Amino acid sequence: MARVALLLLATLVALASAQVEEVLKWQKVEYDVPAEVLQRENGYIPVGNIPMGAVHHKNRVFVAVARRRWGIPSTLNVVDISPPFPNTNVVLKPYPSFELNELRADLQPDANRIVTVYRPRVDRCDRLWFVDTGMMEIPGNFTVVQRPSVWSIDLTTNQPIHRFEIPKEAVETGYGLTSITLDVDPSDCEKVFVYISDLQTYRMVVYDYANRRAWRFLHNYFFLNPLEGDYLIQGINFAWDDGIFSIALGNPDPVTKFRTAYFHALSSNSEFTVSTRVLRNETASQRSWHGTDFQLLGYRGSKSQSSIHAFDPETGVIFFALIQQNAILCWDSAKPFAPQNMAIVYKNDRDIVYPNDLSIDQNGYVWFMTNSIIKLLYTQLNLDEFNFFVWRANIKQLIKGTVCDPASPPNVQSGQRFGDENNNDRVTFYEFKDKYGPGGGPYGGWGHGPSRPGRRP
Repeated sequence: MARVALLLLATLVALASAQVEEVLKWQKVEYDVPAEVLQRENGYIPVGNIPMGAVHHKNRVFVAVARRRWGIPSTLNVVDISPPFPNTNVVLKPYPSFELNELRADLQPDANRIVTVYRPRVDRCDRLWFVDTGMMEIPGNFTVVQRPSVWSIDLTTNQPIHRFEIPKEAVETGYGLTSITLDVDPSDCEKVFVYISDLQTYRMVVYDYANRRAWRFLHNYFFLNPLEGDYLIQGINFAWDDGIFSIALGNPDPVTKFRTAYFHALSSNSEFTVSTRVLRNETASQRSWHGTDFQLLGYRGSKSQSSIHAFDPETGVIFFALIQQNAILCWDSAKPFAPQNMAIVYKNDRDIVYPNDLSIDQNGYVWFMTNSIIKLLYTQLNLDEFNFFVWRANIKQLIKGTVCDPASPPNVQSGQRFGDENNNDRVTFYEFKDKYGPGGGPYGGWGHGPSRPGRRP
């Protein structure tokens, strides 16, 4: 019986995989920038250019390359895509301009430039939003160039239209601000709340665009689960202590108009919820106790640590990027939250090496990226191989016939709040020492020193 179940699961994964399309892939990242920039000392060092985010909008994909090494000419970029796919080794164009992305030689603050971007997002009003962390995150040489800031760019004119510097009361530095989620009013583009995960200090930052105010929430549910911080990826054992990493928003309640925010830490197999009614309330952020406003939703299953997840407003399905399983998981939010009511819709042990971003566009497609950063951190990134991939899939086709399909009944009628009795969350941890290299160097690794920059993938 178990064998039949495994064969059925393999068949379903194979069918779903046929619906996934490889759109972009790179061996190494190159840029359309002036030649003199590439020729400068530390102007361009290919091995350190790791894409950290990708989001689609009208046949353009916006690609973020965080400045975590020397030699990154531009942090926010764009590529045009067109069939036949995959488009291979497409050169990145700084967006909206190279001037906005170019660092000052003296690394002094400049409100007209951006330093490091992780995962940009697009809203229904044709705007690109992102956080500039303001940091050069070089191993052994972390530099706060400027205050972190929230930006938006008009995608119809390709011009920046908004910049808000996050005050120190809301966040000390930009280190840890790696993902944002947009809460845009269905009828008014000027009413926007931006939710920012801060995995470094285990907090959530909220930005009220209409009133130009920012505040932060602290809650125990933003922390890692210490039993679920051990990993085994590509045969490498290591430990991360990353906290709240991703926030996904459900549809507005028809009566209250508030949404459910689903969130999780990277080093956790659990999912939690809170209403945006709470998050939008600056006064609530000042409470020392939040009562029952924050809730444990349930348990995704053993080794189901997820980087980014996203909610599809049409089907009500949430997709999770599973970093230990090299896979994409789905769950229909109308069904009880339990592993039995979830399905792996794509798995690729060869090419998915740390799925680092996932988003849903306005055309009913889920997009996800993998960036092989595990190789850079702990072994060696081979630039003769394909290392970075972007895939897409039509959501309705991808979930058809799975338990995630709204037309399918749930497999179980009750949620699962915790792990199983056999303690299957644990992964035995063996220390894997970084290979030596200048600043982590051509052999990967973060180098050594007190800064502990091995966090924040």
